Amino acid sequence: MSLKVGDWVRSYSSGIWQVYRIIDYKCLDPVTGEEQNKTTVFSKRFVSNSCKGSFKEECCDSSLVEKLSKDERAELQIFIGENKNLYEKYLAYEPKGIDCIYNARIGVPESRDLSEINDSLSGAEAMRDIDISRYLTELGYNTKAMPSWTVQFVSKNFSVVGGYLMFRFNRVLEY
Repeated sequence: MSLKVGDWVRSYSSGIWQVYRIIDYKCLDPVTGEEQNKTTVFSKRFVSNSCKGSFKEECCDSSLVEKLSKDERAELQIFIGENKNLYEKYLAYEPKGIDCIYNARIGVPESRDLSEINDSLSGAEAMRDIDISRYLTELGYNTKAMPSWTVQFVSKNFSVVGGYLMFRFNRVLEY
């Protein structure tokens, strides 16, 4: 099944959605640790399952998105014709950006100085998820030690450069 922008779909969450963005990129498979190809589908909800206006945005793996059947699309077109004001509001709705979060682990440092860690990471350039663990290790952090803290990196609105999501350091969480 080939999805494209504008398709009406059922997505991860309930309701009827419309695809507004599709991105293909390479990323780290969290299970195998190997690089993998991934497709993320961004959609905005038009109505809930009970046909109430319910505007919202989400993204998920393409395997969780299914096009509406021909009969469902015909029913939707009738619904849109009978609810033009709702549909116009939907068309005017601009989805908010959705960020991708990557949580890395570092062993709790002996100093337990959170601000020192934040300072050491705050100047980091944007990087691919496959480079984050090596980067932390090069800075002297143990990425395998327990107990650990979480070092959070964010790819704003799924920023893709050269076929990879690019992440920037966001913060350290004490868990």
